[in-house]
Amino acid sequence: MSKAFTKEDGGGDEGLTPMRPRSASGERRYITPEGYRALQEELLASQGPIPQDWPELEAGVRKRERERRAREVAAILEEVRVVEPDPSQAGRVFFGAWVVLEDEDGEPLRYRIVGPDEADVKAGRLSVESPLARALLGKEAGEVVLVERPRGPVEYELLAVEYAESEVSAPGP
Repeated sequence: MSKAFTKEDGGGDEGLTPMRPRSASGERRYITPEGYRALQEELLASQGPIPQDWPELEAGVRKRERERRAREVAAILEEVRVVEPDPSQAGRVFFGAWVVLEDEDGEPLRYRIVGPDEADVKAGRLSVESPLARALLGKEAGEVVLVERPRGPVEYELLAVEYAESEVSAPGP
């Protein structure tokens, strides 16, 4: 397998989110308030001092990478639009919702529908642009959605929809 498709040791950059494709000119991307704050914190952290434990030869490369990422995060923060939960959406899946699903094997899955700049499936944050999130938009608990995948279609039952993290309780993905 090409190294381009494998994850190399990031040397301590685990918190960094990869740059998402830029949107078309004038097109706004959405982000949750929590995602926006996380990017602001990342930007501040990337502008801090270089850790003393970085080897001298490596420090220059890492510093350039941090500066590049800081520029990317600053650009993202200028492009995104923060979307606050709307109480009138209660009970239906829209941007920012926490959902609990049951897959065909009866396994519960828990995700939050977020913008592409904060998506991380392993952390339970599903991009609103993903096929599963698109299938869920506007649905209510009890409904079933069919999602086409390369391996074939999969069916999910929507068990719960909430807009506050603490209100949804189910095992994570």
